[in-house]
Amino acid sequence: MSDASEQFCHPAALSVFCQRALQQLADWRDRASAAEKNRRLSDSTFDELFAGGWLDLLSPRAPVTHSGHWPTLVESARVAARACASTGWMMALVGGHSCIIRRLPPACQDRLYAEGPRQLFASASSGADSQLSLEAAGMRVNGRWRFSSGIEDATWLMLNAPCPNHPDAAHTPRFLVLIAAHEVHRLDSWDSFGMAATGSHDVLTRQLLVPHERVFALHEVFAGPVPATGTDYIDRVPLVPYLTTSIIGPLLGCAEGAHAAYVLALADSPLSSEPRIAEQVAHSAAQLYSAGLLYDSLISRLHDAGMHGRALDARQLRQLKRDRAYLAQQCVQVVRRLVERLGASSLVAANPLQRHWRDVQAMAAHRDLVWNDAMQAYGEAVLKPV
Repeated sequence: MSDASEQFCHPAALSVFCQRALQQLADWRDRASAAEKNRRLSDSTFDELFAGGWLDLLSPRAPVTHSGHWPTLVESARVAARACASTGWMMALVGGHSCIIRRLPPACQDRLYAEGPRQLFASASSGADSQLSLEAAGMRVNGRWRFSSGIEDATWLMLNAPCPNHPDAAHTPRFLVLIAAHEVHRLDSWDSFGMAATGSHDVLTRQLLVPHERVFALHEVFAGPVPATGTDYIDRVPLVPYLTTSIIGPLLGCAEGAHAAYVLALADSPLSSEPRIAEQVAHSAAQLYSAGLLYDSLISRLHDAGMHGRALDARQLRQLKRDRAYLAQQCVQVVRRLVERLGASSLVAANPLQRHWRDVQAMAAHRDLVWNDAMQAYGEAVLKPV
């Protein structure tokens, strides 16, 4: 039994979802290569993600719990990423966006779900020419917005940026706007060597007018709590630490998938009897086990804060960012070691280990995992305490 399977899932996660993901692994693994080549997940995979409930775990239409669905989302994504990191990413990152929708007024939620419960909320990052401008009838949205994972299958797009001419601009750094996905022009721009199947294309908005009822002060939405009487803690605590930490699920799962692919590739190989190979397998397994303990700690810290309705203080936030960045580095090191030791014969695009290597590097480059920023902020606080 491998170390990764000794603990089935985090105690705070609902095991039924993790078990369901394990049952889907063979299908997701079979489709992973085609998904990477097509640069998007298949319709069959999206059907399964909705039917299995993963993309709706944090939806305002999801059943409420007293324990919180967030750990279940992250753990399910970890399982999925062992087969296909892009599938795990769609669960944790894109599926996680619906917790933002939970905080919007009921009338807005009704509008967003007017065509049925199967709604997917993509997001995109603002760029140099991304513009919001207030008008009498609503918010004018213009420019290019970057890295919109899942935009080809999304029904709604969430954007945020400053609005200089808004009367509350001095007190509201950024505004959140919600746009029907069919109203934007998708650019065929996602050409990353890793996480290709997320379809994270840029989009263009050409002088779109978004009505006032779909425009919100971003900090008010993210700070919480929601006006409704929700019992899931995701409705009561500041959202940013949860949204930005969800990435650790597909990150660790991808590294675990790489280790499993490495062991499988050597199962019937003469190399399996070489001491140096045994040492590398053990080294990577030990590093994965250590990374898993840090992963569990990250989930536990946020889950405990949520259960007690407590926001993380500045010190705890710095530790959270430090440990996320460290976890990312450990996952990258694990997969790099395996790729280097498997040899030249593995240097083909279709090799699952090479796909995991491409994917883990792309995830580790995400802005919420940047090593220098996280470590410098924590180190400066240690060396120069207030």
